[in-house]
Amino acid sequence: MTLELAPTRLSAIALALFCVGGLAACSGAPSSTGGGLAPGLVSQINVPGAQMDRQAALGIINQYRAVRGAAPLSADPALDAQAQSVAAQYASTGNPPTRPAGTTNMRLSAGYTNFAETFSGWRNSPADADVLAQGDARRAGFAAVYEPNSAYGAHWVMLLAR
Repeated sequence: MTLELAPTRLSAIALALFCVGGLAACSGAPSSTGGGLAPGLVSQINVPGAQMDRQAALGIINQYRAVRGAAPLSADPALDAQAQSVAAQYASTGNPPTRPAGTTNMRLSAGYTNFAETFSGWRNSPADADVLAQGDARRAGFAAVYEPNSAYGAHWVMLLAR
């Protein structure tokens, strides 16, 4: 049995294969590497002793703020320390902590394994997205704590202050 294809049909198949190949070549790195995101944004935090990349987190938040017309935030080591304390409490109790005095806002998240996922969750929630772009915030602190015995594993905190 011989399969014969008309020249126009063969051309259509060749064009389709060419397009699929072109799209695959343009897709960049495999999705497991974060698809071009900074390594600090896709670093897994769901292992004991893992540390988040606070500079990468601040960078993506500031990019988002620029798109929303808000001034960039400055890194604040004191807020990082406060956020670390809040994240440890959150991870150990599983209960959302109260916002620390001296901060204007706090975002919490749990269960995401890297900051890119955490940021996407915040960005896709209208209430959280508005906080990310809060105009009067000038400083930020970030922390993540992994607690293997909790229901969520990784617990994330972002604190904002004037």
